[in-house]
Amino acid sequence: MEQWTSLPYVIKQPSPQVWETTGIKGDLNNLDLRIPAFEIKKAVYEDMILYCQQALPHEACGLLSGPQFNGMNLWKIKNESLNSNRFTMSKESIERTSKNANGIGEKISGIFHSHPSSPAYPSSHDIGNNPYPNLAYLIVSFYKGKVEVGCFQIIEGKVIPLKLIVVDE
Repeated sequence: MEQWTSLPYVIKQPSPQVWETTGIKGDLNNLDLRIPAFEIKKAVYEDMILYCQQALPHEACGLLSGPQFNGMNLWKIKNESLNSNRFTMSKESIERTSKNANGIGEKISGIFHSHPSSPAYPSSHDIGNNPYPNLAYLIVSFYKGKVEVGCFQIIEGKVIPLKLIVVDE
């Protein structure tokens, strides 16, 4: 397989829509839907794509952290699933990563995984098994040989697209 370099890739942007906060229960970890964007450092973004590409044909996964709702650091976590089109992170890995992020003054802000052969949109399995509605949910897709990255929040079974902003630093 040809090694992925920094180009070309596509950031999937959400369709224009009205951002509405009605109907969201108040017990969702202080989620603020008035922030319809997630910023990620360019080096982290490119490292995430490369890490996912190296795991092909299997899914890769991990976490992102930052001082706010952004991705300033990438935490690669072993996919413990035996199924090639699923990912599983152990509770211990997530807790250890969270502790390490807290140790550098950050909090876990996002979860990422790859879709080796499907679009950069949450699958029904992703939607039904996401216990973290307060995190950004990034999907790196290699569907039809094209690299795409989608960013979402998944709240009570609803997929909410987030604008993904790649920043130099």
